[in-house]
Amino acid sequence: MMNSKVYGIAVIGLGTAGRVRVRDLLQYTTHKDILWCLKGFVSRRTLEIEGTQQLTEDEVFTRTDIDAVLVCTENELHEPQVRRGLESGKHVLCEFPLALSSNVAREFFDLAEKKGVILHGENIGLINDYKERLGSCSTPWTHCDISLRGGYNGWVEDNKSGIPFVRSISLVESACHLCGDVNAVGGALSKTESSFEAVARLETSDKRTITITVNRSKDFKGREKSITFQLQDGSDFNLRTSKTPGAKPGLFMKDFYMFMEEVNSGQIDEGMKTRTIRALELAEDVHRFTEPKL
Repeated sequence: MMNSKVYGIAVIGLGTAGRVRVRDLLQYTTHKDILWCLKGFVSRRTLEIEGTQQLTEDEVFTRTDIDAVLVCTENELHEPQVRRGLESGKHVLCEFPLALSSNVAREFFDLAEKKGVILHGENIGLINDYKERLGSCSTPWTHCDISLRGGYNGWVEDNKSGIPFVRSISLVESACHLCGDVNAVGGALSKTESSFEAVARLETSDKRTITITVNRSKDFKGREKSITFQLQDGSDFNLRTSKTPGAKPGLFMKDFYMFMEEVNSGQIDEGMKTRTIRALELAEDVHRFTEPKL
């Protein structure tokens, strides 16, 4: 028997993620016994999208028929919009980073619990079988390299969007997810007028090492990500997406399904919550290694 409750959904921000989410929410309206309806979207541009309507932020946070808000804006806008959503009693899904600091993320989860609503931090980079494949290796790993190379896009190079590994928090979360309990043991940051490189060095309790490297340049087009584990026998184990490209539903929709399962159960995913806060703590710890010593 289907749940009779139909959750009203609104999307704030129509960048890449927001556009995909609006498209998918118009196509998919049920998951298991959970039903929803896209009530509208918020954008700085005036847009017409068949099947839904443009709203103001005030409408999203005050309308009683909107139960959940998807925050898909620039990093610097996440905190005020997440806070307003929670204070308005809405369930909130936020694209990464959930907040620009671990203290604010912790505050947000406390506020969600106080208000009796769900807070969900997105990381589609974890929706894969990487952990299972790594666990199937016949020999343990000794070192992990996670790297991302990409271009500038108008916000990723902006300090208002957070310190370097907050802007790339999904990579830190991947390290937490794949490697377990890790600590920051080093970091480096170098910049030119047209590029930057950020390096995080992490370590497990048994002294296995992880290096995360982010290179971004105005001259580079596209995005290249790799995860490589060096195994005890000297071989390399490369993790690549094994699923068919373009498979439906896509990763953003699978992330939304996870969110709606939390909403329907009334329980925040504790693993997601712990990983979200810990990754932000690690980003802050790494950043301290890059600051000039006084």
